[in-house]
Amino acid sequence: MTDKADLVGQWIEIAEEGGDGRHVFYRDGADIPPARGRRQLRLDDQGLALGGRPGPADRTVPAGQGGWHLEGEVLRIDLPGWEGRYDIEAAQGDKLILRQR
Repeated sequence: MTDKADLVGQWIEIAEEGGDGRHVFYRDGADIPPARGRRQLRLDDQGLALGGRPGPADRTVPAGQGGWHLEGEVLRIDLPGWEGRYDIEAAQGDKLILRQR
């Protein structure tokens, strides 16, 4: 069972590992391949969700804020560009895998 603490943190989406409704993230600071900008998702322990997107000069710029809630093995995100419910396929260490419902 996924614990809320497993989800809290700054996550960077690795689009080339995902697809077909599957989203793969690594924690900020993890060893990830270089890219020309990546979407980011921050989940805090109070239920706040913050989005980030690639901006000028490949720097991340804010892309909205909202909330999130864990419902068993389902993560509900209420954040522009991320709205929806996601099955949690993995949430271990530096890797998070979500599948959009």
